[in-house]
Amino acid sequence: MIRSTTNGLLKSYRYNLMNSTNTLNHSINTVLTGKRFSSFADDPAAVSRSFQMRTSLLQLDSQHEVGQSTVRKYEIAWDALNRVGDDVKLAKDAILRAKNDPTASGLNALGQQLSQLADGIVQTMNTKFGENFVFAGADGLNPPFKMEGDKLTFRGIDVNSTDPKDIEALKYLTEKESKYVDIGLGLKEDGDKLNQSSAFNAALQGTTFLGYGVDKDGDPKNIVSIVKRMGNILQNEVNTNGSFKNEQVKEEFERLSKKFDEAYSKLSDKHTELDARTAFLKNNQKLLEGNSHSLQEQIVELENVDPADAITAYSWASYCYNAALKVGNNILSQSLMDYMNR
Repeated sequence: MIRSTTNGLLKSYRYNLMNSTNTLNHSINTVLTGKRFSSFADDPAAVSRSFQMRTSLLQLDSQHEVGQSTVRKYEIAWDALNRVGDDVKLAKDAILRAKNDPTASGLNALGQQLSQLADGIVQTMNTKFGENFVFAGADGLNPPFKMEGDKLTFRGIDVNSTDPKDIEALKYLTEKESKYVDIGLGLKEDGDKLNQSSAFNAALQGTTFLGYGVDKDGDPKNIVSIVKRMGNILQNEVNTNGSFKNEQVKEEFERLSKKFDEAYSKLSDKHTELDARTAFLKNNQKLLEGNSHSLQEQIVELENVDPADAITAYSWASYCYNAALKVGNNILSQSLMDYMNR
């Protein structure tokens, strides 16, 4: 028969009582917070998975915020081009009336209207989103277009310049300049260069829509310059009887009217392309939102406990703790008697 000493029994009791106390405290904390763990030591594997998921969620939220800002910018650009389209339609109507208006005063008035419409288009293309100009490409801090007399400039360069350096600069700004943003397309690099298919080019250059340069006849391709020139012709190159001052001017007006239609068609095509890119951004936003919701559900399943299970565990821990206290009363009483018998 093995006899347990009082000191040994007390030592064992204190150890088990401490375990019961810790278990009770943990169950209380679980019920109050609803979380499976409160420190890395509670469940290292689950904590590591939770950290990875929350990191991914933060990245998704950042991508969604960038995407939402880009969508808003494109919506403003789309609305601005709608207004430009309305002005161009008015210009087209004025040109048709000019071809059929027999009086000089009528032609002069239509010329003034065309000039005003050209100025209005420039103002619309200088639309801002927040502190940045929408159609300024990568340089959103400065207005992209400026009308200097009859000369239109984009980022300080004459859009109708025949200087090879200016033409090359306009080509780069219109076709190659970019401003890539991360909207959740799997951003990555190939060596020291960005993989362009893994990011979204959010830059919008006004010359993409309005055109730039001159054609083989020396006429401008930019629709604003075309409208402005036709307005000047009607105001300054018309006789008192309503006829053009010479055949060259008349031919130029007729030629520009055809090129106006070509520029208008190009503007419409680019507007449609912008609409498609906006739709892509919105669909991508929905995908990001779906991924975010899915990730949040996984985090909840990993970190949160079932309330019923947590309360059941607390009840059992409380029962065990109270039972341990009752046992302790018996042990402490026996220990006191043993002490007094010595």
